[in-house]
Amino acid sequence: MTRESTIRDLAAPLQAFGQLHADTLRQFGSRAVDLSYPNPRFHLDDRPYRVLAELASRATVDDLRYSPFGGFTTARRRVAGVLAEQHVLPYSYRDVILTPGATAALNVALTTLFTPPDQVMVVTPCWMDYPLYLANLGLGSQLVASTRDKHVDLDAIEQAWTPHTAGLIISQPASPTGVCYDADEVTGLAALLTRLGHAHGRPLMLINDETHRDHIWTGEDLASPAHAYRHTASVYSYGKAWQMQGQHTGYLAIHPDIADRDTLREQLVSAMRVTGYCAPTALTQQLLTELSPFTPDLGPLADLQHHTRHRLRESGYDVIDAAATHFVYGRVPSADDVGYVERAAQQGVLIMPSRLFHEPGYFRIALNTRGPALDRALDVLADLNTDGTGDHA
Repeated sequence: MTRESTIRDLAAPLQAFGQLHADTLRQFGSRAVDLSYPNPRFHLDDRPYRVLAELASRATVDDLRYSPFGGFTTARRRVAGVLAEQHVLPYSYRDVILTPGATAALNVALTTLFTPPDQVMVVTPCWMDYPLYLANLGLGSQLVASTRDKHVDLDAIEQAWTPHTAGLIISQPASPTGVCYDADEVTGLAALLTRLGHAHGRPLMLINDETHRDHIWTGEDLASPAHAYRHTASVYSYGKAWQMQGQHTGYLAIHPDIADRDTLREQLVSAMRVTGYCAPTALTQQLLTELSPFTPDLGPLADLQHHTRHRLRESGYDVIDAAATHFVYGRVPSADDVGYVERAAQQGVLIMPSRLFHEPGYFRIALNTRGPALDRALDVLADLNTDGTGDHA
């Protein structure tokens, strides 16, 4: 299979869903309940909006100038200081590259850390475009399923590893499931990566996508892989925490004890130029400097999660236990997740099939709305589980 055909095949499922999404909105208009793309229609906490408005109201020409490729030093220092406090590690501002969102951070990391014919392992279900980015860069992807309860399967990772495997991508908290890996899992993964790295004669890179780090609605602590494994690069999106996804503000941070630290710092800044990515806008860099550390009030999200999960389980759904994100991940009534999503769309409810996340048989809800609109959607899903469309797989 050629690189072009691989990219085409990887892009096709979301393109098909995009058409379904557009057709459903065209048919139902304002009556549609869109729980697909994570675009919340309400604020968990509007402080970022208020601070951004204040910054914009007094911005000068100098405030909105070009920034260096890695971002303004003041903003990078702020991020490094927060990371140092959270991880109890001596992050420096040069360990942090500010990027226009987590997707840019991922591409800069992949461009810098790996070279064809390297292969990178991805734990599934995963965010839809990890394999697409790898294919575009000429890197191989190895998809490894998680356990039934969507935790890391260390045995499966070890069995899938080859001498060409150069790294692993995980998300913590996991997306799309919302599962948080506990400290024992993270420590076990670090031990496995260390052992495999020694066996293959090169340190194995771990890319930790912590985009949803600030949406742990259960209140539990998050075990960061950076605590346990020094060959870690962390990716983050402020847009998710701020509910400003379209502002595309994030970072890539390398562990302070990573191998070849100084060289990597220079390569990451160079990759920002080579890939054509710029740092986030000057105004959003000022926002993160002003606001960090910021964790939104998660009480409304917790209420929505408990309500939605109760309704789905009451309707007979197998819902994955989770602690984070705006998402709910559950098993479809039959093995055909695409067909199930299409039936929901026929009634004006938009949710995502798990095949987009490289796993069949599940669906993902994004909690974009609440009140009567959400309950109307949950009524539709309840009917789909009792209308004879299929038994649980």
